[in-house]
Amino acid sequence: MMLVDDFSAVLKRKMGLDSGSIGAAAVERAVRHRMQSVGSDDEHDYLMRLQTSPAEMQQLIEAVIVPETWFFRYPESQAAMAALARERLFAPGAEARQLRVLSVPCSSGEEPYSIAMALLDAGVPAERFLVDAVDISERMVAFARRACYGRNSFRGESLSYRDRYFTETADGHQLTEHVTARVRLLAGNLFDPALLPNAAPYDFVFCRNLLIYFDAPTQERAVTVLRRFARHDGILFVGPAETSLMTGRRLPAVPLARAFAFRAEPAPPTEAAPARTAGAASGR
Repeated sequence: MMLVDDFSAVLKRKMGLDSGSIGAAAVERAVRHRMQSVGSDDEHDYLMRLQTSPAEMQQLIEAVIVPETWFFRYPESQAAMAALARERLFAPGAEARQLRVLSVPCSSGEEPYSIAMALLDAGVPAERFLVDAVDISERMVAFARRACYGRNSFRGESLSYRDRYFTETADGHQLTEHVTARVRLLAGNLFDPALLPNAAPYDFVFCRNLLIYFDAPTQERAVTVLRRFARHDGILFVGPAETSLMTGRRLPAVPLARAFAFRAEPAPPTEAAPARTAGAASGR
């Protein structure tokens, strides 16, 4: 494909994707799939179509995205989040406080629903928390709204939550409304300035395994956006491969094993110790 770099540039402008993170072949497959779907055999014509058709641009994004997630993929993180939530909600004077959590990208819904289940299991009343869940894929958001999941969404040996919160149906496992009612799903782009307008800051922001698909400048933009969504005492939860991006920005790690959690406010810069003079070094 002659124009794969041009298509990669379009995807980067629209969604921040660094094509090197998935490979040019993946971009080419997605483009060819969409060209076949719209009956186009000319790369230049299809590139022009992307520039003029937001609907087709969205379809190409859908073709590029390959979701891979499941419930309680990072159980230690959810447990850490629930413990931190209890500290905030059950502190003296916090009786009227509602916890706010953001999950972006939420993919097919397993992460935000896991967050809600973890909070309920920790004894947090349903009315005292709300999870906002955002994904650039309209298809994934629609899937998450149906909240019916097959076997690939349930992995690992500890599946007791499935008995508590799901009903088995002919199509899979249907999540109870007690959980889905606490999750607000919407399609949106992390880099859209109009995303979540007037939203109150969040206690916890989950952004896992997204930053690894960005180049360094785009990672910087993304972290800035995530910190803007968080409260001054907010916590950012990232993927295991993204922790160095947080420490490199002086975001202090939350000391909880395998939580991959960081405070949204950077630590103050460390002052360098004054240099010792030759006289001081010799004891004079």
